[in-house]
Amino acid sequence: MDKQINETKIKFAKSYRLLALIALVSAIFLSYFTYNILFNGQKIKYANKILSLPNITSSQNYAKPTDDNGWTVITAIKGDTLSTVFKRAGLSQKTLQIVIQNNKYVKTLTNIKPGQQIRLLIQNQILEKLITSNSATQFLVVSKVGNNYNSEIEDRKVNTKNNYLTATVRGSLYNTAKQMNIPVKLIQQMTDIFNWEIDFNKGIKSGDQFSIVYQADYIDGKMVNSGDIIAVTYINSGVTHEAIRHVSESGDYDYFTREGLSLKKAFSRYPIKFSHISSTFSLSRYHPILHYRRAHKGVDLAAPIGTPIYATGNGRIQLIERHSGYGNMIKISHNGNYSSLYAHLLKFQKGISRGSFVKRGQIIGYVGQSGLADGPHCHYEFHINNHPKNPSTVALPHSQPISKRELASFKANSNAILAQLKLYEESNLATLGKKSNKSA
Repeated sequence: MDKQINETKIKFAKSYRLLALIALVSAIFLSYFTYNILFNGQKIKYANKILSLPNITSSQNYAKPTDDNGWTVITAIKGDTLSTVFKRAGLSQKTLQIVIQNNKYVKTLTNIKPGQQIRLLIQNQILEKLITSNSATQFLVVSKVGNNYNSEIEDRKVNTKNNYLTATVRGSLYNTAKQMNIPVKLIQQMTDIFNWEIDFNKGIKSGDQFSIVYQADYIDGKMVNSGDIIAVTYINSGVTHEAIRHVSESGDYDYFTREGLSLKKAFSRYPIKFSHISSTFSLSRYHPILHYRRAHKGVDLAAPIGTPIYATGNGRIQLIERHSGYGNMIKISHNGNYSSLYAHLLKFQKGISRGSFVKRGQIIGYVGQSGLADGPHCHYEFHINNHPKNPSTVALPHSQPISKRELASFKANSNAILAQLKLYEESNLATLGKKSNKSA
């Protein structure tokens, strides 16, 4: 019985192996058949390649482009310091310490801003020179001298040219300038130039027109500064005002009409910044201390004690003394037949004395209440031919006109500049007209 069972097992095993062999052959045949159908018997070639992955570090490694002259140029990013810049350039911290040690421009070096370029000349891993911006018009240059580094400021190459602009006032003057991206500096200059000709506080109207020729500084084609006005015209209520800048042979400059007359008054109206006029000019005023009537030959300008007092015009100090009624007082004799008087001063400005020449706007003393004064103020008088005039209403004389020897060249220059400005205005109006027609 056992013998029969063993024979049966052997026959079954042989049959199983035979079936497995048949299945394997069938699978190989089927695979080959399928391969031929899909690929038409084409052979596939395989290539062994090693894929390289980027190195992962704790901080990003930014490229250091090098120009044709061997300079390493690094553009700072947010959070950069001079230390990180040096590290990126392969410079040691020891070099950094030597550069900033006792450096008077250390603030510029350590105040790195995003987008700022730092140019480094490195030879044999030694920093020879560093250049970066100090301002819009200046470079900071750090150079190796022996074992130390020397720092100095160098000016960028600035190109100056004349720019033109024209505008029509819409609303206020300053809003118009803002809307048209006109530098506020130019508006301030223009109002100063025409200060005696136009009332910019109350007299400006929508529809007024102005045009300006001004100097502008450029670096690498980018404007970095708007300079002084060269010529300006302003049409106010139909009246045209013109001003042209003139530099005299002595180097002083001011603004004049095309005929060479100065637009600047020879005197300021008042000598101080005051809160109010506490007593006006009068030929018969009741004196608050003496209690009787007498002439008040000037105006009393109320201001806190210590307020600076300025000379209202160029001239020489005729008197600087203590007076019984005026207290500490100064009298200035101006060119021609004019003089001015300042009284009740707290003290005189140091360095001035009788005979000293003073310029308009120069501090000569300080507000007090010396002498017969019932409160701190500056008593100010303006005299013509030794006769007192009301400082608040007197017609102030203009500054000197252009000298005769310079007048001919000034007129020729003025006519040329104003003609160019007129052409610009007409061209601008024509362009605006075309745009208006297109939009219509």
